[in-house]
Amino acid sequence: MGCRWCDTRYTWAADGGRATTVAAAFADLAALGVADLLVVTGGEPLAHSGIAALLGAALERWPRVEVETSGLLPPPTSHPRLHYNHSPKLPSATDRWAGTWAHARAFAADPNTTFKLVIGDAPDEADALRLLAEHQLPRNRTVLMPEGLTDAALRARAIALAETCRRENLRLSPRLHVWLWGAKRGV
Repeated sequence: MGCRWCDTRYTWAADGGRATTVAAAFADLAALGVADLLVVTGGEPLAHSGIAALLGAALERWPRVEVETSGLLPPPTSHPRLHYNHSPKLPSATDRWAGTWAHARAFAADPNTTFKLVIGDAPDEADALRLLAEHQLPRNRTVLMPEGLTDAALRARAIALAETCRRENLRLSPRLHVWLWGAKRGV
């Protein structure tokens, strides 16, 4: 998406990954140990051909599978153990923000979808509340997350967002990994 505040810009490099098969990727994951959850993320996973087949194979192996997506494309499949984390972008984040809202209603129709809106400086909060209403996102499944790469920035934004979440009947999700380990690769 090219978000202005992206904290994983290293993933944008074309040589940042490697080609593999689903079987080999699953073998690599199995070598890490048993897990009840598989998260499919990185770039825009729904843009890859074969994503529905990959998710089907993943559901045969993991009790829960979650896909993190900006929502540029609609959910390719539905399953009781498949969950989407739809993170549509706000106008301040990227020039491509409107495309991430194009399939918001399709995601809202899936009861296993959670919505995450990253909030930075003004007018992000106002834009988020406007877009939430325009696209009729379910408030009980919508999370506001403070943008930031430092403890100080996250703390200040989280405190402000906590009141908004209380008032608007939304959830708040801090960036706990940044608070605990800092904004670095691998956490």
